[in-house]
Amino acid sequence: MRRRASAGLLVVAAAVTPTGCATVPDAPDAVGQDYPGTCMPAELSWPTDFLESLPGESPVLGGSVVGLRLEYVDSSWIWRIRSVDGARDAFGEQAEDPSHGKESIVDVRTLEPLASHEVELTEAERQTSGAGAYEAAQLSGEVWPSPLIVEMARVMDGGAPAWRITTCDTETNEQSVMTIP
Repeated sequence: MRRRASAGLLVVAAAVTPTGCATVPDAPDAVGQDYPGTCMPAELSWPTDFLESLPGESPVLGGSVVGLRLEYVDSSWIWRIRSVDGARDAFGEQAEDPSHGKESIVDVRTLEPLASHEVELTEAERQTSGAGAYEAAQLSGEVWPSPLIVEMARVMDGGAPAWRITTCDTETNEQSVMTIP
């Protein structure tokens, strides 16, 4: 009888646990850390192709993109995308909280959301001045077939927000890092 009650509690707990919160894997310590010998998946959406349209068309984002990283997790390629996401109060109303964000894991090919959870944005991610993600991606020099953006991170550079962009040469797998204000 006790086992049945315990099993029942586990089923209920699993049913009410938000799946998006429980399935977001931890980010690797370094860009490209777990890549399988290449930085280019067989099929993927390039950041310069999707960053302009994604904010208005996808449930992946709460608002503007403030971070992006290509990862290889459990034999699958994913994009980890961080965005501004307005917090909601107890009544479901928009609350003023500039540190509230969303992190989503999406399929590299389809950009379909696989998981998401709330995050606290860094000081740099909260800044609204400077280039947006799409403009920074274009300024990075990303073009098919190389180089490919593998990370875009908002950072503070000399007291001002900037983008630290890591690109990968798809032929040599060599990474380069640049900062774009």
